Amino acid sequence: LYNFYADPENNPLSTPTGLLEYSSSDIEKHMPDDPERPPVPHWIEKSESHDERLSSQRAEKYPLLCMSNHGRWRMHAQCDDVIWTREIETMKIRAKDGYQYEPLWLNPIEAEKRGIKHGDIVKIFNERGIVLAAAYVTERLIPRTCYIDHGSRLDPIIPGVLDRGGCINSISPTSMTSKNATGMATSGYLVQVEKVTDEEMENWKKKYPEAFNRKIDEAAGVCLDGWLIEK
Repeated sequence: LYNFYADPENNPLSTPTGLLEYSSSDIEKHMPDDPERPPVPHWIEKSESHDERLSSQRAEKYPLLCMSNHGRWRMHAQCDDVIWTREIETMKIRAKDGYQYEPLWLNPIEAEKRGIKHGDIVKIFNERGIVLAAAYVTERLIPRTCYIDHGSRLDPIIPGVLDRGGCINSISPTSMTSKNATGMATSGYLVQVEKVTDEEMENWKKKYPEAFNRKIDEAAGVCLDGWLIEK
């Protein structure tokens, strides 16, 4: 930006006006009345396709705002099987059943409300499905939120309904960012978190034995061999 600062006329920016724009000239020209994407960005309480906020009535049922960012240990799903980083607790947590779960960060206040302790197997859910994870209890997160990295590889117990691998995108909103703008809303949406009881886990194992008997590498997790069918 220095050249623009020193001589803006001869070093314009890539905006339509060549200047810093606080109001989008493109939107003013083509779609100035779009209620979900105004020329000057501001908070939209509710859109036609999204209702993912703590002030929503949905928050009575799903009271946590789930944040899901690009994790430091992966590039999307790539490198999810690197055995050295899987030993780091913010990458994977090996729960009491021996499975390496994706960590779900939770404030101690929220964890205590739910009887959740560090390392417990938990379920993150909303009307779009259920994802299993391991609790990572920390004060680095504020109350009424939870956090989980995106990109953990899918390991479905019930395809499209219940995932053991920590693939949080499987319960993110399916609508575009807004009516007239393409994009994915993969962070900042409502969920509930509960501890998975031993009885609940045993019921899943009895009902879906093929999912729990699928081959998994002890160090690298989900692997291709678990999905190959010998003929």
